[in-house]
Amino acid sequence: MDLFYKNRMLHLALLALCVSFTGCGGGLNDQPDLGLVTGTITFEGSPLSGASVTFMPDSGRPATATTDAAGNYELVYIRDTKGCKIGHNKVVITSVVEGVNEMEAEGDDGAPAESTKEKLPAKYNTDTELEADVKAGENTINFDLKKS
Repeated sequence: MDLFYKNRMLHLALLALCVSFTGCGGGLNDQPDLGLVTGTITFEGSPLSGASVTFMPDSGRPATATTDAAGNYELVYIRDTKGCKIGHNKVVITSVVEGVNEMEAEGDDGAPAESTKEKLPAKYNTDTELEADVKAGENTINFDLKKS
């Protein structure tokens, strides 16, 4: 299975996971205790812009963020509620680069098809080794990612 399909499957699985936890309502009383989580992500010493960051607790809803131009992120639990479930979390970071795949053509017009490629090693996403312990209150959790 090529990398494009692996990444697409990962994104679909994360989306399905997020949708399955949205439920049909419920008040704020059913929300778990959250810790506010911010941080900076660098790759080979440079800020990682536009990366998708997901903290997945051992049970419950994941929290997500997208890094800004300086590599900074702030997790969102749901809608306008910032934070992440307190406790152990696996962390998934993806940074997809879009390009043009000149080997494939769309339709009969011969126009090049767009392709995507994960620029980070699998140990940060599909086979993540990243973990974080979120505590009550404010948490600053930085990640300095390397190619190898």
